[in-house]
Amino acid sequence: MSDGETGLYSEMDIESPDRPEPDPTPGGEPPDHGAGTGTPGAPDDEEMPLTEHIEEMVRRLGIVVLAMAAVAGVAFPFADRLITFLWFSFLPGVASQCPPPAGATASSCPRVYHPLSLMIARLKVSSLAGFIVALPVFVYQTYLFMRPGLYPRERKYYLAAVPTSLVLAGVGVAFAFFLVLPAIFTYFLYYSEEAAVIAFGLSETFNLMVMMLGLFAFIFQIPLFVMLAIMMGITTRRWLEARRLYFWGGFLTLAFFFSPDPTGMAPILVASTMVVLFEGTLGLLRWTGTDAHTSAVEQVAMLRPLVYTLTAAVAYVVSPAPMPAGYYDRLPTVVIDGLASLGLTSATPIVVGIAIIAIFEGLNRLVRRVTADYRVRKLLARVRVPVWLGAVAAGYLASPDPTLLRNLDVTYLSTVETAVAVGAVLVVYEGGLALWRWRRSR
Repeated sequence: MSDGETGLYSEMDIESPDRPEPDPTPGGEPPDHGAGTGTPGAPDDEEMPLTEHIEEMVRRLGIVVLAMAAVAGVAFPFADRLITFLWFSFLPGVASQCPPPAGATASSCPRVYHPLSLMIARLKVSSLAGFIVALPVFVYQTYLFMRPGLYPRERKYYLAAVPTSLVLAGVGVAFAFFLVLPAIFTYFLYYSEEAAVIAFGLSETFNLMVMMLGLFAFIFQIPLFVMLAIMMGITTRRWLEARRLYFWGGFLTLAFFFSPDPTGMAPILVASTMVVLFEGTLGLLRWTGTDAHTSAVEQVAMLRPLVYTLTAAVAYVVSPAPMPAGYYDRLPTVVIDGLASLGLTSATPIVVGIAIIAIFEGLNRLVRRVTADYRVRKLLARVRVPVWLGAVAAGYLASPDPTLLRNLDVTYLSTVETAVAVGAVLVVYEGGLALWRWRRSR
């Protein structure tokens, strides 16, 4: 089997007796920088007591917090303007309509249901400005903390990451401002306007705005972290690709925990963006030949399970087949009551999805222990992508309010048209691979 067949799967799941041992030092640096080995370490590397390391780390983090607080303090006098700007950037109406005249209504005006709501909103928007500016400060302080143990080449990479971090944070905020938040609020208005009288509470609505802007400023650092880790020899592209499903699962879990939206719209957008950034970075590294050990055609061939699974899912959505209604009410009472008592009702999709994945991975480990059949291990590795994606879908079906499914219950193509479209996609994919391999073999 070629190395290219393990890209979507963990190398631990497909073990071959003739597999070469991985390079323990992927970055190419000497494996041991200690004294007495004859190998020189980093130029300024020296032994320090653990307490001094901890003290310096706390001091560096304190500088980051102070920088964030300073910027937040500067932004605080302008907080009302920022709140008004953000509010009416995503909601209909204009600021001059608020407060509305006596007897009139303006659904887009913010409602204050707590005496401290406005003050808390001011603190949040000013803290958001501080957080964005503090990101490159954090990167620089980590550089200063690690500098004595870094080689000159690694220092160059790390210093270049400081301005890059600020640029990526700005791109992330712009992405959330121009694409994500408008889509989310359009979706909320669409599915709410026929069911209730819309009134926006300042705290809840502004929480979503600030959380999305700050979260996207952070998740757009993913390419930077991946590039730094690979260029500094901490890991390799192949190692990340072999364990990509674990990263996807982590992204989805973080998205559901940190996106305040029980309907699932915001978490799905956040998780999708994180996966695209992660995979896009790996794809860029593969295209440029960084840490490349597998041909490009085999890298594309490794995506076959993902291509087939996503094609089938999209085909089902656009076809006349009915969308499932969800099964939250049919879950065991002990599960529903237990999550409700913990205030985690909205986390039901995560619990169900993780449970399915845990069962599959447990069976996978058990099979690896009881059998040495290489074909069985290879089969389990190949079905991992469909199982994980199926776990995500099954988890969302366990949502208390799967509104996304109801909105997708629209027929776009007939059965015949859907079949033709699926066939065309698969023919293009497989035919393109065959043509690519044929041209490479000439």
